[in-house]
Amino acid sequence: MALGITVAMLGGALAPSALALPAARPAAGKATPGQAAPGKGVPPARTVTLITGDKVTITPGVKGTPATVSVQRRPGATGSVETLTDDTGTYVFPDDAAAFVADGLIDRRLFNVTALVAQGYDDRRAAALPLIITRDTGASRLSAEDLPGVTVKRQLASVRAEAVTAKRSKAASLWAALVAAPHTTARRASAGSPSLPGGVDRIWLDGKVKAALADSTSQIGAPKVWDEGFTGTGVKVAVLDTGVDVDHPDLAERIVSSRSFVPGEDITDRRGHGTHVASIIAGTGDASEGKEKGVAPAADLAIGKVLSDGGTGTESGIIAGMEWAARTEHAKIISMSLGSSTAHTQTDPMSSSVNALSKETGALFVIAAGNSGPGRYTVNSPGTAAAALTVGAVDSADQIAAFSSSGPREGDDGLKPDVTAPGVNVLAARSQYVSGAGFYTTKSGTSMATPHVAGAAALLAHQHPEWTGQQLKDALMSTSTATPTLSAYRGGSGRADVLAAFRAQVVASGSVDTGLIKWSRDPQPVERRITYTNSGSSAVTLQLSVDHQESPETLFTLDADQVTVPAQGSASVGLVVDPRGVPAAGHSGQVLARDDAGAVAAHTVLSATTEPERHDLTLVAKDREGRPMAGTATLRAAQGPDFQFYNVPETGLTLHLPRDTYSLTMFKDVRGAHGAHSTGMALLGDPEVELTQARTVAFDASQAQQVRALTPRPSMPTNTRVDYWRSFTSAQPLPGTIGDWIGSRMIGPDYDSVWAQPTPGKVTHGGFAFTTRWRSPQTPLTVSHGGHDLDVLPQNGARRLPDGATRADAVFAGNGTPSEYASLPARGKAAVVRRSTAVSPSEQAQAAQAAGVKLLLVVNDRQGRQNSWYGDADYESPGPVAVASVTRDEGEELITKLSASRGGHVRLKVTAHPVPSYLYDLTSSHTGGIPENLTHRADARNLARVNLNFGQNEKTPAAEMRMDYPAYVFGGGWNFLPEPVARGPRTDWVSTGDGTNWQQKVTVPNTLTETAEPVKYPVAGTHQDQWLSPVLRPRMIREDLPVRQDGTSLAFRARAWGDSGTAHAGEGYGGGLSQRTSLYQGDTLLAESDVDSGHAWDLSPDRLPYRLVVDATNDNSSFSPYSTTTHTEWAFTSAAAENDTIALVQLDYAAELNDEGKARRTAGLAVTPSVLGAPHTGIASVRVEVSYDDGGTWHRQNTLHRDNTWNTHLAAPESASFVSLRTTAKDTTGRSITQTVIRAYGLK
Repeated sequence: MALGITVAMLGGALAPSALALPAARPAAGKATPGQAAPGKGVPPARTVTLITGDKVTITPGVKGTPATVSVQRRPGATGSVETLTDDTGTYVFPDDAAAFVADGLIDRRLFNVTALVAQGYDDRRAAALPLIITRDTGASRLSAEDLPGVTVKRQLASVRAEAVTAKRSKAASLWAALVAAPHTTARRASAGSPSLPGGVDRIWLDGKVKAALADSTSQIGAPKVWDEGFTGTGVKVAVLDTGVDVDHPDLAERIVSSRSFVPGEDITDRRGHGTHVASIIAGTGDASEGKEKGVAPAADLAIGKVLSDGGTGTESGIIAGMEWAARTEHAKIISMSLGSSTAHTQTDPMSSSVNALSKETGALFVIAAGNSGPGRYTVNSPGTAAAALTVGAVDSADQIAAFSSSGPREGDDGLKPDVTAPGVNVLAARSQYVSGAGFYTTKSGTSMATPHVAGAAALLAHQHPEWTGQQLKDALMSTSTATPTLSAYRGGSGRADVLAAFRAQVVASGSVDTGLIKWSRDPQPVERRITYTNSGSSAVTLQLSVDHQESPETLFTLDADQVTVPAQGSASVGLVVDPRGVPAAGHSGQVLARDDAGAVAAHTVLSATTEPERHDLTLVAKDREGRPMAGTATLRAAQGPDFQFYNVPETGLTLHLPRDTYSLTMFKDVRGAHGAHSTGMALLGDPEVELTQARTVAFDASQAQQVRALTPRPSMPTNTRVDYWRSFTSAQPLPGTIGDWIGSRMIGPDYDSVWAQPTPGKVTHGGFAFTTRWRSPQTPLTVSHGGHDLDVLPQNGARRLPDGATRADAVFAGNGTPSEYASLPARGKAAVVRRSTAVSPSEQAQAAQAAGVKLLLVVNDRQGRQNSWYGDADYESPGPVAVASVTRDEGEELITKLSASRGGHVRLKVTAHPVPSYLYDLTSSHTGGIPENLTHRADARNLARVNLNFGQNEKTPAAEMRMDYPAYVFGGGWNFLPEPVARGPRTDWVSTGDGTNWQQKVTVPNTLTETAEPVKYPVAGTHQDQWLSPVLRPRMIREDLPVRQDGTSLAFRARAWGDSGTAHAGEGYGGGLSQRTSLYQGDTLLAESDVDSGHAWDLSPDRLPYRLVVDATNDNSSFSPYSTTTHTEWAFTSAAAENDTIALVQLDYAAELNDEGKARRTAGLAVTPSVLGAPHTGIASVRVEVSYDDGGTWHRQNTLHRDNTWNTHLAAPESASFVSLRTTAKDTTGRSITQTVIRAYGLK
């Protein structure tokens, strides 16, 4: 399912707060009274520092609501960031990384932020990013000095690589080193191609690999082989897994060597997986009086622990284990019940190592296919390696297990899996270090099937010690028990039968696999050979035939129907694979070799994939002047698995692609709106290209139109986002639709304009939407001369000019060094300087301050707007002077005028609005295609007015953001950088229409985040909202309501710090705010948590009364002197039949307060109860009490009920300083809330 993700572009250090998902039920355990429920708490926000140095923060959503992804650019970064969300996750690509991914130089998994977090590769859990760096042929080994922040952990000689860790804190320096040096390899020497330095070939994520989690050995015939005296004696089998219980009676005498490749862990199996696997191979059965033996009970075991006690390992650790097993231990068989569910080709480092080590040592790698089910291309690496004997799972009736992964291999359609074996409900040894009782336990998975085959190979190696790994593989495949109801891509050659292999006089090539046969207008037959080997003392004549199964009769043809195989020799026959007239698909069959009695002596599985019709698709790119340019294109096919990047050089790129419908896009920097050196961002391409013949697609910026928003009052975008949604299956967005995807580009203020190429028409297959989102506050700074406004951008960290308009003379101060100010009368003036690498921003600012400069204007010497840090070196404190950048063309024109003017100065008009009194949150969306007219006119016809007031303490910093929720974002939303807000009023104008929902958040750093209910604004009317003012108390919004799940459990969340606004939920995270959240059934405590969420399990199915209780404490008087303690109880009933959200009564307060949160002593107070989740349910009663002595004495108030609000007035004594509230409200169904707020607000 596609993921629901929200994305933000951040330029500062402030990040949105963490949201929560209800805890998933743990595998075992139950909350006991007085204890937190298992799995309690809110999933924390996770930050991932990418290899580029950019920081991505992922904040989980609540109860299926979308997560938030925020991007913090590395210091000095320029350009934009693209996000792509599809079925595989959310990817964040800084634009200087996309070309490396497109050329395969850098693993795209390094940018899949959701997958990185899922693997534990976020900054909190992994201070360094694990990588595998492969080298060019002949390149010397990588050393610690070669790349900044990189530590070499392992040499991986089999793949010419090093396993390294890259410090997150040094990521930006590492990236600079990676992209700075030219690559010397000729194949990447063409102009415009990306390159890596110092002999580095590729950079891979050192990803996590999981165990691939039967009935017995008799299913594959092992006991009868034992009866012949062959039990695996003298054969060493390496088991690369989670370690082993070395004291288990079935294994203690079989282990001859061991080594752990998991840092900080010994060989002990605390997971239970490795012990189970090892005993299937070579368990002696001693703990069961010989009953539960493994397949080869006399084989020797070399145990390599490559998976941790948590069941995962790194790719580099697994490669190191493989090298140890094959080179150091000289194991004949290497069993690997593990795999990476993110890699399905054989080009990754693990698969490459299997192929290399198999060729080098002759060892046979027996590897699990994986448990990803029946879908095509689901076999996991390293089981995808051609040399591996890859194993799927069947049950006791030889029926394929539903979980067993399927082929073919991705990339070349190679045959996988190779064989199957028992893998369902397999009884084998239990490690004493895991839960359970007894010496044995039952498990299922291709993990269990794999050791059956590894043990079978050990029995054959005992019988034929001279056989290579390939001979063992051929023997097991060609003598397997056929499973004719399964295609080769599901069941391989059949279920392994070691007895048949043991008794076989003749074995055949296990498979003939042509892989993908390329489409051609004149396809030619492909010839292969099948080899038969006779280990007997007399010649054997075999009758040959082809079982075509469901493949066309003409596809597979033998050049002989009989072959005689000499004693102790081999013979071969030819096989012709003729794709002419064969439909495009994967095809399989069998060649059957029968002896004189007509019995099948050996069989060879056949597979071939005939490629569908293909045509040339030529991609060219043009800049705004129509000249050739290079760029990185994103391609998605209607029938394709996922998106692909392609680097398009200036000369163009021709792809040979299947007949299909394609979407092609390119985000590209182009000339902007302020001269040749200004920079805009353009979306180019065509969302619907029907490839039925040779086609050319032009990413043509010369045809692009400017995308802009015209606002009624002057404004300037601080952030812009351009995104597109594309589906080949649905004309309208359907959240979560598989195959849909979104491309999005976050465009910062260093771009002066946005452009888009109009589409030829509207799409006819599926749907398409193009959306532009602007956040445009009141223009913060305008600088003009001669009636012309300069393109200026206030710089980060610089001081702001006071509000208002003034005039200032401008003087030119060169590069802004102290010496250039020495004889320049600059005090009180605007100094114009050039950006220079010789003078840092802070040095320019300090020199300007020393000269008494009022405003520093920095003329950029590069493309685009300069967007640098002019604050202090701590990246937090403001710098000493106001600074704005000017784009190069306009800045140089101003310098020319200054040089030519009498006295060397020019009068400027400067207007500053450091704190915006208004802003525009705008969206403009087009469906079906991109039109010619892309000007959005924001006016009363499409805007809602929202009057806001921010009531935070004057010394308390706060920031605000508003997320938009387009219908196509898989139910999610997008947001920009939380922007600082000043205390007091602000008027927001927000787009209506387009089906967009908006959700606003206000954050006090390191203290709390307030979140409003999502709202779809109507055009008519004015809306009001208040933030960060009393009364602070527990208040839910819809996403917080408790949920009864599966009838037996209840997930709850109650944020304790909702403020005075309209339906705000406030979440504290430190800063002196704490809470305890408890759930009771009657008076029995079910679950308790020190955070705002939890889970209760094993509830009674009967309708019973429950209480959700929140006790909160505010010890941070500098944040707020109010709501020092609160106590809230929600009462409700619930039963098993209600697998749904549970409605609860909420309380809102409106008091007549000044800016300090204080009321007159006779001021009014309004209490408005509502039933969240059941808005039409009536309120039956309300009781309001006040206290003027912090709850020592309570006074019941007389109230007047009007329009769903209960109104009253205070009667505070002169001695009182605070008002405390205790309110009880009940609805007509019996639900209720009782809420006590001590020091709810102050008194004047």
